[in-house]
Amino acid sequence: MQGYPPLSEEAHKPPLSLTAALERQRGVLEKAIFDAHDRVRGFAERFGWECHMDEPFIDGASFFDNKDDFDSALRELLEMDPAAVLPKTFCACLEERRLMAVSPELYAQLYPQGVEEKSFEKLLAHEIAHRLHIRILDGDEDRMGPVWFFEGFAIFAADQFAHSTMRLTPAKIWEIVRQEERGSYEQYSVVLDHFLRRASLPALAIRAGESDFLEWLAGLPNTRG
Repeated sequence: MQGYPPLSEEAHKPPLSLTAALERQRGVLEKAIFDAHDRVRGFAERFGWECHMDEPFIDGASFFDNKDDFDSALRELLEMDPAAVLPKTFCACLEERRLMAVSPELYAQLYPQGVEEKSFEKLLAHEIAHRLHIRILDGDEDRMGPVWFFEGFAIFAADQFAHSTMRLTPAKIWEIVRQEERGSYEQYSVVLDHFLRRASLPALAIRAGESDFLEWLAGLPNTRG
């Protein structure tokens, strides 16, 4: 990843709220946030989107060593039904300019299929990438496209599943593309890579929110010209 001018103190070191058990990791978690932002900026520079990185994404961050505590804090932040059940693998979010995540150790336990080099940094970068995606679309979250695309965008930006050996048939790829419910993030990575051989990421990002996105995808050439 390319470097970039130092961020302001509040941008790269937002106030952290930690459970007592995580206090000893304060420095590690601060660095994870900075490195995640650096990772997303490097991605943005590749596609000419670095102007969207100028304003900080995060005003504060909270990390939890207990999944129930994370879920409760998230439900409160988003004013969700207190009885709402969050998926076991839902381990981080960036909403209302607040980054929230479970600890690196808990993330590895809850989502072992996502463990790779710098996987926690990549988890945080994934959440920042969603915010970047919305800025690219002038704040219109409804234009992010189907779930496989906007999650695939964040996966690609964070470089998650970098060493995946998963292969999908064309039929399976189109089955995933047509699904409305959430599925495997590793599969989303493969699906996006399939279409990146046929169109650029900026072109996909522009078209993803259109009603004819799937028809447009079907008409793409087998390889980019």
